[in-house]
Amino acid sequence: MSVTDEKIIDMWGIPKWDKEKIVLGISDHLEWGDKAQQGEHLLVLQEKINTYIAFIESGEIYTEIPGALGKSPIIRVIGKYELPEQGEVFIDRVAQTLKDVNIGFEFVLKSD
Repeated sequence: MSVTDEKIIDMWGIPKWDKEKIVLGISDHLEWGDKAQQGEHLLVLQEKINTYIAFIESGEIYTEIPGALGKSPIIRVIGKYELPEQGEVFIDRVAQTLKDVNIGFEFVLKSD
């Protein structure tokens, strides 16, 4: 599963160090490339994020993951490649927007 599987929740887990949260992970293996490729990458990522938001806001998260009830959701993008400037701006905007609806959002660079 990956960022290109638009309608799939890639992974989820409840962190051992914070049982009050549930993390929904997006696996992003795509390279960023030039400006045009970055735009395409952001569109793919946006569609995937929208799937996760709908999963949370519809309440489907609680029927599919019963242990999620009462936990604060966080969407975590796990990227294989460092974010370009355009990607950083996008991540910051998404994080701020989701903060307003009590959904955490973060980007983590996967180190090999």
